[in-house]
Amino acid sequence: MDQWDQLLASSEGLVQGNPLGMPRVSRTINQVQQLSEKMVSKVQHRDTTTDGLASARLLAQQGLNQRQLSKALSKFEMKPTYEDVYQTQHPSVDEYLRHVQQSTLLSAIQEAQKDAVSAFDDFMDECMERDWAQDRGRLVGQLMPIGASSKPQQSLPATQIRKQPAPLLLQGVNGATPMEAQPQRSEQATRYAEVVRAVNKVLVTGSQDQFDAVNAFLAACPEEDNADKKMTVHKAWVLLSTMAAQLKGAVSIPDRTEALVAGARSFLEQSYQQYIRSKLQERRSQGALSSSNTLDQLQAFARMTHQDHVDDKDLAWQVVFLALRAGHTDVAVKVAKGIRDPSSGSMGHSSFEQVLEQWKVDGHSLSQQQRSNIAKECTTNLLGDQSQTGPKALQHKYRVAAHAVLAADSGLADQVAKEAGIIGTIEDFMWLKLHLVQPSSAASMSTSNRQSPTATSSMLSPPYSTTTLQEEVLHWGPAFFSQDGAQPLVYVVVLLMSQHFRKAVEYMGDLVGLREHGTHMAIACNHLKLLSPEEQNQKVRQIIQQYGQDLTATDARLALEYYWQAAAVVDASQAVKEDLLRQLLIESKAYGSLLGSGAVGDPGALSSFVPDASERQRMMEAVGDACEQQGQLETARELYLAAPNPCAALRIMNRQLSDLIKPAITDQAAGEELAGLLRRAADAQNSIEKSSLQHASAAQQELQAFQYLQIIRHLLAAAHRRDPGPDYNVVLQQLAKLPFIPDRQHYAQRCATETNRRLHVALKHRLTDVIAAAHKAYLALHQSDPTQSLEKLSALSKYAVNLDCVDQQVVSDINKAVSEMV
Repeated sequence: MDQWDQLLASSEGLVQGNPLGMPRVSRTINQVQQLSEKMVSKVQHRDTTTDGLASARLLAQQGLNQRQLSKALSKFEMKPTYEDVYQTQHPSVDEYLRHVQQSTLLSAIQEAQKDAVSAFDDFMDECMERDWAQDRGRLVGQLMPIGASSKPQQSLPATQIRKQPAPLLLQGVNGATPMEAQPQRSEQATRYAEVVRAVNKVLVTGSQDQFDAVNAFLAACPEEDNADKKMTVHKAWVLLSTMAAQLKGAVSIPDRTEALVAGARSFLEQSYQQYIRSKLQERRSQGALSSSNTLDQLQAFARMTHQDHVDDKDLAWQVVFLALRAGHTDVAVKVAKGIRDPSSGSMGHSSFEQVLEQWKVDGHSLSQQQRSNIAKECTTNLLGDQSQTGPKALQHKYRVAAHAVLAADSGLADQVAKEAGIIGTIEDFMWLKLHLVQPSSAASMSTSNRQSPTATSSMLSPPYSTTTLQEEVLHWGPAFFSQDGAQPLVYVVVLLMSQHFRKAVEYMGDLVGLREHGTHMAIACNHLKLLSPEEQNQKVRQIIQQYGQDLTATDARLALEYYWQAAAVVDASQAVKEDLLRQLLIESKAYGSLLGSGAVGDPGALSSFVPDASERQRMMEAVGDACEQQGQLETARELYLAAPNPCAALRIMNRQLSDLIKPAITDQAAGEELAGLLRRAADAQNSIEKSSLQHASAAQQELQAFQYLQIIRHLLAAAHRRDPGPDYNVVLQQLAKLPFIPDRQHYAQRCATETNRRLHVALKHRLTDVIAAAHKAYLALHQSDPTQSLEKLSALSKYAVNLDCVDQQVVSDINKAVSEMV
């Protein structure tokens, strides 16, 4: 401490004077600032690398890792304290609270601004994603046609996009409202329902061949607006209608198969014709719109695929193929006759135009020898020719494609399908595949008779059938043809073309948006007998039945129309119809609407399907028996009443009355139900008494049971009366009307035996309550007439002991009362 004092004294001396005579140096503020800046610049220019290495060595000597230390320091964070945010140095509590309120409001406003900005950004991102998805769908639909190798291709090189025409009718709806948003009962559904009624009408009369159900459904499903480049349900109906038109006159299975193939090809060719006309309309400057000549239009369409001017003679092979693709065989023959190609080989002893003419005459088929010659020509001369370049190379491809169509060879077709410029859409692919399916049976035999003895088929691939086509379609599956579900109708149309009618209906039934159309397409296909064998149609039946089930709550009559069609797609047996009728009655409870109300002129909806009265009665009774066995008594009762079978209906109502008598005493709802049931039972009683059934033993038993149940109702109502209390006099009066309740001991054993053997089951269910009420009434009688009370109780005890349907506790109470009296 002393040393510090000495230093302080020395310092003060230096300030006061200059005893040592040292020179003084005086500097201004600016000079001091300049010197400071020089010192700072010297420090900044110092070599930091050397310092960094030195610091790293120093840290390493102390056992510290520089990287870990830097990482730890980067995570170091100084958190503010409560006092930093809310200053507590305030003169009053009010000022402090005001400061806290302002800070809270500012913080809330800042958070709200952040949330608003974030929500706006999210909304804009969703809008951009949605718009991009729609634009991407349009681009894919318009610029990326689907080609094929041995399957349809999913993409094309960019160099071929401009030359490739847009996809045709098999395009899906991009950016449209989802099909699930359609109302459940729309005008479309109403139009469909009218056709279903007409189909059922001809089904009942057996005149299915006289009604064109497919065209009726087609008329009920109008085309959508702006649907030129979309695949719609209407176009699917057009396809089915075109295929059905070819079935007229075809009886055998092979003939029907060939007719359906021809119909599918015809649909694709007509669609291509419409496509050509629409493209020419879009390109007025290049199209031959002023001419109605088919050849001029095809040539104009062919020129549209070339950027440079090309002479019509150089487009001959392309026009031939386009004519075949559009179904203009006459035009193809005409153009083929004008081709003068020295490099063109010959098929046997015939030129291409001669073979094409024969192909046209024979119904798009050739003999096996001719097909083999064409296949040989393609394999040896055409496919191996790589000398063509530029536009001529494209024409050479069309030439190979035209030969492959005539050869109907699957191997050559696969080679052609690899050319995306030739086979660019699923429609092109299916058209080519359908041309591979050759006529069988007699047609093939007639053409094979023209073969030479030395004919060989070594150049041909194995025969291609509809079964092969079906296997290929199922192999690629719905994900490929529908573009992962984006265009489901494309897969539906492909299934219909390949004659997978059941698969098409089942696929539509699995999609909510297509279920309504799939239901009615199933009905149309079944009308055309395209869903055989029937034992495999259980899922189709479920689709139609489910559609009808959705109508049970609003229109039971219309639901029956669909239930009847559900039975028709399986074996349409009587058992199936009865089972479906039972289900519909249970679900809808619309007995009057379906079975008839009993009034004159109201036979019910069922009479339209089963017009014969005796057959309808037998059906109702059979369904009623099934309902009764399964405990569905209400439905069984209404069926018996509508049959009419009043005896069976009264049997059901007796059981229901037995169950309601006791609850109706205290429950108002049960009382109202009991009153209505008594009226129905009285009507059934009158019907029996007016008919010849009144003398039958079964009818007599039911009438007697109904009479006794009414007595028991009054008996129990008096025994359980609350205000002013039980009326045992009424109970005794009603007991006297029941002959199976003995009042003397010597009658007890015989009454017990008869009760166990013959008493109606509805009466047995209430026997315990009756005996309990009799017990209390006899006890009340003891006060006025002990002797008679003891006699009646003893008889009742002996009677109850020998019964097998009475609660033993009640028997014990009666025996105890008798013992006490004795």
